[in-house]
Amino acid sequence: MNPTRILLIHTEETRTHFNALGIVENEPLETEILYTVLKQAGYPVRIYDPDREPACFEELLSSFAPDLVYADGVVKQVPYMLDYMQRTKAFSPKTATILGGVFAEHNYRSLYKDTVDYISRSYDPCVISALASLLSEPDFPSSLLENLNGLCYRRKDGSWTENTIHPFDINLLPRDIDRSHFYQYQSRFRLLKHNPLACVRFAYSCSHKCTFCYRTMMNCGRYVHKDVRNFAEEIRNIQCDNIYIIDDNFLVDPTTLSQFIAAIRELKINKNFICYGRCDFILKNKDLIKELTQIGFRYFIVGFEAVRDNYLQKYDKKIEVDDSLSCIRFMKSIHAGLYAMMIIDTDFTPADFISMYRWVKEQQLEYVIPSIITPLPGTQMYDDCKEKLLTTDWRKWDYTHVLLPPAHMSIPAFYIRYQLLVLRLFFLARRYGSYDFINAPSLISRFLLGR
Repeated sequence: MNPTRILLIHTEETRTHFNALGIVENEPLETEILYTVLKQAGYPVRIYDPDREPACFEELLSSFAPDLVYADGVVKQVPYMLDYMQRTKAFSPKTATILGGVFAEHNYRSLYKDTVDYISRSYDPCVISALASLLSEPDFPSSLLENLNGLCYRRKDGSWTENTIHPFDINLLPRDIDRSHFYQYQSRFRLLKHNPLACVRFAYSCSHKCTFCYRTMMNCGRYVHKDVRNFAEEIRNIQCDNIYIIDDNFLVDPTTLSQFIAAIRELKINKNFICYGRCDFILKNKDLIKELTQIGFRYFIVGFEAVRDNYLQKYDKKIEVDDSLSCIRFMKSIHAGLYAMMIIDTDFTPADFISMYRWVKEQQLEYVIPSIITPLPGTQMYDDCKEKLLTTDWRKWDYTHVLLPPAHMSIPAFYIRYQLLVLRLFFLARRYGSYDFINAPSLISRFLLGR
């Protein structure tokens, strides 16, 4: 039998709402990992990246003729993932379809559709490889699917079988990822002014359990990180000077970070790094943070979230506003850049919007990322407020839409205050010389009209 031909779709961020193309465009790392494993196993495989290549999907189905079409994504991409499955089946009913990724791990039942054959909940790429092997055999018995970690599959009668899911050891991923897709489009991949920007992952999940965060539940909620030396060597081999560590919290364990710093120095790696970290860890490990800046860590993405303690308590952040202020002062003292993440809560009063702007201005923060509170499916926050949701349109789960009823104003009034805050923060940062790479009129029109 001929090997299964596989098309991997890197689902676009949006088709209808505000998009961040030219501002934030991440390398499709998880897709590249899957591509690497399948290619090494001998399968004809292709990545389709609709945000960066002009190929029509149906023309690609005709020319590449895949036997298996895969798509993944986060919650806001679910409608597009399902659309690709529907279009695949309309073009070729015999082509197998499979969904995976972050959303699928805990929300797989919402993906049970007639146009979807399989759902991969595990981060183990070998599950897809094993499935591809079975698909190369005509009429294989479904019992052979039972041992595939976390796989859900649709039976001939339309019912679904759900395999038990187990945590995946990230150290089993290939150490040399085929980044040919990244190198082809590297001028496009960026985080604000950092361009080109390659992505790496050190660990799955997070050791903290904030109520609003879905990432803490990744990999069955089990935090597993790579061997430090292997991770450093992986970074060394990437042909890009800017490295984005996409873990939701890279600053977890002081001993592990000390080993990482030593490995970077030993291998004489000279690159610029961006990572996520928590305010409380930074304050408890100042000497370690200084060392990270010495080996190339230029910016830290920190979730300060709020300028009032009652909101921090609501999110179970386990920090106070005074901690945020101390963290900002320290980072400025060592000339470390900050990306400050803030939550726009639907409990905000008009005064809360003003207070957040004043707080940011007083701290002279360059880059601030204000996100409307978004209850992510699978989290405790979602379960607590799902009866109050204003919409079931997954496309609006993009942190720029109001999903819960505002407590102190109408929805239009809330949007006006949110948009005004974002624009004021943008122009405040422009005064500091930030966002000089952005076409301001174009961005503003996209933001205001991308509702």
